[in-house]
Amino acid sequence: MNAFIALFPVFIVILIGYLLRRSRFIEDHHWLGIDQICYYVLFPAIIFKEIAAADFSRIPVWSMGAAMMLAISTMFALLLTARSWLCTVLVMDGPAFTSLFQGATRWHTFIALALVPIYFGNQAIALVGLSAAAMIPLLNLVNVAVLAHYASGRKPSARVVALSVVKNPFVLSSVGGVLYKFTGLPLPGLGYTVLDMVGRGSLGLALLAVGAGLRLDQAVGTRRPVIAATALKLLLMPVLFAGWLWLFGVTGPVAAIAILSGSVPTGSGAYVLARQMGGDAPLVANILTVQVLCAAVTIPLIMTIVA
Repeated sequence: MNAFIALFPVFIVILIGYLLRRSRFIEDHHWLGIDQICYYVLFPAIIFKEIAAADFSRIPVWSMGAAMMLAISTMFALLLTARSWLCTVLVMDGPAFTSLFQGATRWHTFIALALVPIYFGNQAIALVGLSAAAMIPLLNLVNVAVLAHYASGRKPSARVVALSVVKNPFVLSSVGGVLYKFTGLPLPGLGYTVLDMVGRGSLGLALLAVGAGLRLDQAVGTRRPVIAATALKLLLMPVLFAGWLWLFGVTGPVAAIAILSGSVPTGSGAYVLARQMGGDAPLVANILTVQVLCAAVTIPLIMTIVA
């Protein structure tokens, strides 16, 4: 029960964000700015700071990263192998399949970064940053390729795909933090303080933005694909993570942090990508909304089992 109680404040903040948007107290166009400042400034600052200041000498970083990437790749393979069957059973066309694919594979970095400190303390944020560095490039490349093949939108060039990975602020801040650690230099006190001040308000603000992005009035449509994507992402994906982590010998808090990262809903960036490349963007919005609601139950349950 402690896992449920610990997570309760997170979803209260998400609910407050939803109510703020519904009340029009904060106009819709302002939420876009809030989302962007969290994405491009606040979270990259806190990720860089935590990685640059962390001690990874006793943490199996490479094994954890490899296990997470293989878990995601397993989900890729399952979905692509079963594509024809899924489209028949769930009554989906190509664009709808790409939305299911995104909903079952991508992760919501904001929610992961908000939840991990609750269970494991602020020092665990560094591992979430490393998880982002491992997963985001692979997720972006494969999801863009699937959208280009099965959706009806414009196919991007290899240069555009590469830039989407290289310019991702979470990848840049994670890799930047790792490179800084390789220099062997301590993080200056002034720099640490500045980064800490910039990132301190990020978690609450990001959760408000998550709540503002929910569309509860639209979440009742396209039930079959939504239910399938929710079950795959919130239930099967953590099992895949746990299995690959066990095979690589990763246990304890490190494994628990990785499993929690794999248990969060799909990312809001999936909606933008679907809209740009001809996917079923409304279906992605429905999937994200239902997953956030269901995660209030599935994540505490998974963390209870892991503990």
